[in-house]
Amino acid sequence: MILTNFATVITKVTKMGDISKYIDFTSGDNGAIVTALKQKTVPVKDWKDCIKDYEPTMHKVCSDTIALKDKGLEKSSRIYIGLEKLLSRRMAEFTFAIPVKRVYSNVTKEDGKPDDKKQAIVKAIEAIYKNVRIDSVNLKRALSYYASCEIFTVWYAVKQKNTLYGFESNFKLKCKTYSPMDGVKLYPLIDELDDMLAMSLEYKKKDANGEEVTFFETYTDNRHYIWKQELSDGGWVEVLHEESEEGEVSGEEIVLMKIPGVYAYRNVPAYDGLTGLREEIEYTLSRNSNVIAYNSAPVLKISGGIKGSEDKGESRRIFRTENGGDVSYVSWSQAIEALKYHVDTMLKLYWMQAQMPDISFENMKGLGNIGFDARQTMLTDAHLKIGDEAGAWIEFLERECNVIKAFLKVFGPKEWKNDIDNIDVEHVITPFIQNDEMAEINRRMKANGGKAIESQLESIQRFGESDDAQATLEQIQKEEKTASENRATAFSIGEQVM
Repeated sequence: MILTNFATVITKVTKMGDISKYIDFTSGDNGAIVTALKQKTVPVKDWKDCIKDYEPTMHKVCSDTIALKDKGLEKSSRIYIGLEKLLSRRMAEFTFAIPVKRVYSNVTKEDGKPDDKKQAIVKAIEAIYKNVRIDSVNLKRALSYYASCEIFTVWYAVKQKNTLYGFESNFKLKCKTYSPMDGVKLYPLIDELDDMLAMSLEYKKKDANGEEVTFFETYTDNRHYIWKQELSDGGWVEVLHEESEEGEVSGEEIVLMKIPGVYAYRNVPAYDGLTGLREEIEYTLSRNSNVIAYNSAPVLKISGGIKGSEDKGESRRIFRTENGGDVSYVSWSQAIEALKYHVDTMLKLYWMQAQMPDISFENMKGLGNIGFDARQTMLTDAHLKIGDEAGAWIEFLERECNVIKAFLKVFGPKEWKNDIDNIDVEHVITPFIQNDEMAEINRRMKANGGKAIESQLESIQRFGESDDAQATLEQIQKEEKTASENRATAFSIGEQVM
């Protein structure tokens, strides 16, 4: 099998190759079919290994009894830090905290006038994205992608009458994302020409008796199959059938004639290679915590001899010393600066190698009110990092858009069918930055020759507090007209009393 390069997205939803060259679904040997589909053809780090770094409670420091020994009832300090989890979340936020912008082209007639049919198609596509809450979906699957290396989003239609997409439809389009983080194993099958022949997923569900049952689900370009593993002998039984003129047929038909989903993978998680730095921080803090615990108990120093002893029940503790003796507590002085320097250095190296800024509250509170350009400069490295990742994401999003178009051709108006594929959609990913709205307005006005860049109606709509922006504008204009008439009356010579 030909494998793709590092962090490449395999999201083939174009017409597939012939899967029958690899797997015979009509053989009746379900075990052999499932085994063949489990032959993973992409080099992805197993989630079993990734989770040991991603989940803080599974870090080495939590179970190490050699470097951090427990002494009887006194347990050693074990401080774990979820830097991998934080890094994955932060990369997802930098990628999709600002929603993806979709730019549509080829939506006008040859004379440059708007094409109402294509405009309606654009609105339908946007309505589909809106109703599946695509911005939230992007954040969730980005976290899974950066943390567990692979995701698969399947799109499906449920029978439900609606007018959500600008036309009367009997179907509503939905999507669901699977990843190893959810306990789902993904098995893409890719041929020598780098075309995806099948996409399979294995997951577990509890039956009516509360027992876990394993299911194996496969999507090809024309069929959808589901098998269930028997608890008794471990064999596989097909559970999805379809009736046809020839009788019962395995699986169900996929009318799109393409896999109704998109798959993305990367060879290693976003935090690969950073484990050593994080472990050094954890062990340093844990060892120091043990030292603090040992030395925090007060130590009494007695100089000279003690004369007599304290009687039982005395209200005050009195030490009688002789020969110029003294009694005092010894205060422990720790070399804290060396420890702080070491931990700070490890943290700086961690975020530097991850190409992500440490935007914790402690770091941000000292910046003050810096300008937009200064913020952009500070986040240069992070934006370059997201730029590296954006290529794979854009390919993924474009393939996903093609799936949505395929669904629209099936359940959308018939007159749209020939125009849907002619509409080009460009996906623009904007790395996160805190926007300075005033700076942006001034920049746009300057580029526009100092003139207004939006109408009053657009300004009211952008503010978003009015339920009816047009009515609000008309009320403002009415009030301005009344105020203008009042001013004119006040300064009218004929109306003034001398």
